[in-house]
Amino acid sequence: MIFGRRKSADKTGPTSDDAAEASDDAAHARRATGDEAEDDTAAAPPIPADRAVDFIAEMLRTLGENAFDVGAMRAAEVGELFEGWARHLLVGTPAPGHARAQGEPARRSESAGARRDLPGLRRTFRDHRIAESHYVTTALGEFREATWAFISGLRRSLSVEQTADRRINHRMRRLEGAVRSGDPVKIKSEAQDMVTLLTEFLAERGARHQEQIAAMAVRLESLRGELDDVRAQASIDALTKLYNRASFDEQIEREVDLATLFGKRACLVMLDIDDFKWVNDTHGHPCGDQVLRETAETLTRCFKRKDDFIARYGGEEFAIVLRDLDIPTARTVAERGMGAIRILEIHREGLPEPLRITVSMGIARLRPGETAASWIERADRALYQAKNGGRDRIEIDPIDLEER
Repeated sequence: MIFGRRKSADKTGPTSDDAAEASDDAAHARRATGDEAEDDTAAAPPIPADRAVDFIAEMLRTLGENAFDVGAMRAAEVGELFEGWARHLLVGTPAPGHARAQGEPARRSESAGARRDLPGLRRTFRDHRIAESHYVTTALGEFREATWAFISGLRRSLSVEQTADRRINHRMRRLEGAVRSGDPVKIKSEAQDMVTLLTEFLAERGARHQEQIAAMAVRLESLRGELDDVRAQASIDALTKLYNRASFDEQIEREVDLATLFGKRACLVMLDIDDFKWVNDTHGHPCGDQVLRETAETLTRCFKRKDDFIARYGGEEFAIVLRDLDIPTARTVAERGMGAIRILEIHREGLPEPLRITVSMGIARLRPGETAASWIERADRALYQAKNGGRDRIEIDPIDLEER
């Protein structure tokens, strides 16, 4: 039992608080002498129930006093909610959302503790924590999107300045690292330093660069509207739960921007399920949908680095962006995914035996100065070489093989 009832003490005997403090002192003495061999929980006295309730009420009040706006719920409302729960625990007032029966007094007694709505408190605390987590995650995601848009705009603004100051390149690398970390404090600090340094740099270049600052300011002002548009578009494919084509198009442009700014190149893997039309024609479209879902789940397990990006490109075709990998490493990772799909067994009612599938893959590495469209075209061309070469295989774009 975690919480015990406090026993009444006679006039000369020690109180339960004194006993608890004495027990704590004894525990410290045992630790100091190295005699703590037995389980502490077996020797520790139970915490009195009323002390535990007081402690929980104090924690609830602290949570309410330090609340913040969560969606439509204001901070003051959150504070009132948890203050209500604290009063409910301490003095037996009705739990928030429950009215006291007519004529029932507000009192605190031993029997009142049995009527405390602890399940309701647990649900309230859990639901509020989930709402807080969702709110913070969404806000951080929007903040990161705004910063990516800033980097993209900055890259375009500096495209005419081929001899950009080394300080800006260094600061841009720090800003990229902050965005990758996902720490909003870091992102804010590095973005502010970037804007300050950029302002000084452009001021030295005269009126033409001042016009670029004004254009960037307009770009930053328009970020809010662009973020609203992004939120309006679904980013996840409903069937496979992977990113959809719109998200892929945005990501591929982002990779080109990063390569232009920082010189880091990624590999693009285009993947197609072999003989997928036969699956649909023979077993029906519901079976085909199951094949797509289980293929997507297998790819998610195989390409699980933080920076790996997997999307459903269209139909039975998928696209995978592998950041900061060379061609040999990308091929090794792709072969691991292909092997996992080969041993995949798809069970479905009505099939005499599990269905097995294979995939074909094409790989291309982003070249310096290359556009997103050209990069996709080369990876797609390698994919069709794999299809025409017998399927269930990987092909590298010839340009990348020559570069190696």
